[in-house]
Amino acid sequence: MVSEPPPPPEAESSVFDARYARRRLALDTAGRRLLFGLSVAAFVALLLFGPGGSPAAVVAAVGVLAVWLALGFAGARTMRELPALGGLLDRDPDAGEARLDELRRQKLLPRWVRLMLLHRLAVLRHRQQRFAESAAIAQTVLTTARPGPAATHRGHLLLLLAEARLELRDLPGAWLALTELHRRPVGLHEALQRLALRTRYELAVGRPDAAVVGIGQKVALAELMPGPQCGALHAMLAAAARDAGHDDWHRALWPRVELLCGADQLAQMRGSGLI
Repeated sequence: MVSEPPPPPEAESSVFDARYARRRLALDTAGRRLLFGLSVAAFVALLLFGPGGSPAAVVAAVGVLAVWLALGFAGARTMRELPALGGLLDRDPDAGEARLDELRRQKLLPRWVRLMLLHRLAVLRHRQQRFAESAAIAQTVLTTARPGPAATHRGHLLLLLAEARLELRDLPGAWLALTELHRRPVGLHEALQRLALRTRYELAVGRPDAAVVGIGQKVALAELMPGPQCGALHAMLAAAARDAGHDDWHRALWPRVELLCGADQLAQMRGSGLI
């Protein structure tokens, strides 16, 4: 019986595999450590024996140093490209994803650079409404990131993870993400997003009474959001007020909801059970 041929190397744009991603991170780390050790040994050998040593040894030492320097330049080039990659994904998602795939195929990237590329992929999958993948990618980055540049985006990844899990009706998972979010300091923008996700979670678990606690302050904070997000939070708070028996707040908020939300947005929110 002829065995099946081995599968081709995983296309970076295929369905996300957390084990494969962790394996790539481990190989990056191990390979870079090995090359660093070899480059240090080669440098010491050149200092001790000089160019008068064995020609083969000198060539090997210079080769190792050259490979290490090339890896450093490649990592720096990818790092510089990260801001432009975000803009490209906004303007042209297809071209941005193709470039993201090219960057992710590079070998022996610095750990934080590969994690930042995964972060970009999580955002892209979220925009594509591939929520299971965006949640898996965000969870992988959150559980493998160490202190450094990638860890500074932890708040955004937790917001993405909480929203993806709400979309997937994974309420325990959403609660875990929201709980960690409440334990960490966040800026105003992330605090507003956290408020909207928490309100959505409270409605999903049947706790409108929790959603209306401090409703006046929540309404004031909603006014700081862009129009669609402001309207969505007003609608959720109005629904919570109605279900919790606060008819005065429901009557006060609903005209604002109709002003801010279009018919399509309201229909979508009703269809998803938010209001």
